[in-house]
Amino acid sequence: MKTILLAGTILISLAASAAGRDIVVAQSSDLRSNNPGVNRDGNTDGVILHIVEGLVGYANNGEVKPLLSASIDMAADGLSYTFKLREGVKFHNGKPLTAEDVVWNWNRYMDPKTKWTCVKDFDGSGAVHVTGIKAIDAATVTMTLEEPSAVFLGLMSRPECGYTGIISPDSVAGDGMFDKPIGTGPFKWDEWKKGEYIHLTKFDDYVSPANDGKPDGMVGSKRPLVDGIKFMVIPDASTVKAGLQSGVLDTAEISPDLIPELKESKTTQVIVSRNNGKNLFYIQTRDPILSKPAIRRAMAQALDLDQLVEAASNGTGEANGSMVSSDSVYFSQTQKKRLAFDLEAAKKELDAAGYKGEPISIIANKRGNVPSFPAAVMAQAMLQQIGMNIQIEVLDYATQVDRRRSGKYQIISQSVAPRLDPALMYSFYVGDKDQNASLMWDNPKAIELMKVVYAEIDPKNRQAIFDQFHELMLQDMPGIFLYDMIDVWGATKTLKGQPVWQSNARLWEVSLDN
Repeated sequence: MKTILLAGTILISLAASAAGRDIVVAQSSDLRSNNPGVNRDGNTDGVILHIVEGLVGYANNGEVKPLLSASIDMAADGLSYTFKLREGVKFHNGKPLTAEDVVWNWNRYMDPKTKWTCVKDFDGSGAVHVTGIKAIDAATVTMTLEEPSAVFLGLMSRPECGYTGIISPDSVAGDGMFDKPIGTGPFKWDEWKKGEYIHLTKFDDYVSPANDGKPDGMVGSKRPLVDGIKFMVIPDASTVKAGLQSGVLDTAEISPDLIPELKESKTTQVIVSRNNGKNLFYIQTRDPILSKPAIRRAMAQALDLDQLVEAASNGTGEANGSMVSSDSVYFSQTQKKRLAFDLEAAKKELDAAGYKGEPISIIANKRGNVPSFPAAVMAQAMLQQIGMNIQIEVLDYATQVDRRRSGKYQIISQSVAPRLDPALMYSFYVGDKDQNASLMWDNPKAIELMKVVYAEIDPKNRQAIFDQFHELMLQDMPGIFLYDMIDVWGATKTLKGQPVWQSNARLWEVSLDN
């Protein structure tokens, strides 16, 4: 009864606040901070996305394109990048964007006092070492690197970095403390009532980067078509459902099991959008049983991946056995290869490897918006057909993550958030497990390929390396990739446009019918 009363109270509050032409969107948790790239999580990234912009941003296919910059000129040796700023860009306080603002922002980000999440990505202790930044003139900035890097621009575009968003120096108060984000994005900061909502208002002077009239990831056409956005903090799924059905909420992420109900409704719609995240089975390659590649290959051959994905995704997903997203510019014919479903071949691999029915545990969680548990159940049934003794251990998500990070598992059914450059996705799985137990694959050849692709800038050469990487993965099978993650959102039928991208709300080029 208390839960029902609480849900009713929230919806009444929502109804009172939904006047005007704001888009009202639910998110499961509050903003952690409004300081870009500082004390952030996924929900925080989604809010900040609307307020700030970086020099560059990701397109739908994973390419990095100019955003605040009009052009990017990389030196022949790959050691310097020159950014020419777009004309007419203004901060939300009306001041024009200048090259000096870009320099100020970079120096602020790299100052340890800022506590920027991505400092180690650029200070030489990680993938890139930025050795200098200089304003050449009012509209031109040059950045220099110690060594060439294929992921430099991609790293700057990451949500985890607050998109390396360029904010006005007026965002910081006279005492040096951060006040509020004064960015250049299509919406500007208005109000934060902690635990309840965050409100943004339309930036009337916003001008999109060069585009073909359509939204394209973080770039493309970015017109704000409503007066504002209200991000409501609603962790309770039943309240979200009621809000969508009543029309008090305009859009929100939903559990896939609500798809049939919302599709049949005359007032709601279902929006399904593929992202670059991954649903997969991690395999502990140092486990006494699973250390044999033949056993791992047998598991892959025993899974009817198309059937498993159809069931686990409620019909929304499409099998993809590659680390590279189906939407990536690097998803080639080679990336489409996967071990064929073949029970007899799988049994032969098991026999050759000496498997004697030893128990193998799959760790899963039961979060409603990921396929961890249903995928594990389907895999258990399929692997039993070749004589494997598969058990399922259900843990809460936090504990499951702890087990993965400690390396104390045999198989884990988990989802991994989007990383748009394949090299950045590889880095989440590949490396020295003695230094980082959370990594999945420590084959020396894979580690070397990852190092090479981080430095290789030419797209054709990168494609060749990604394809070689995939072929090696099919031989070694350190994990089984199932399908790209799917965002499932509900919305009122009055909402027009695509309100979600890469698991975040993206509410430019989205409107509401009167």
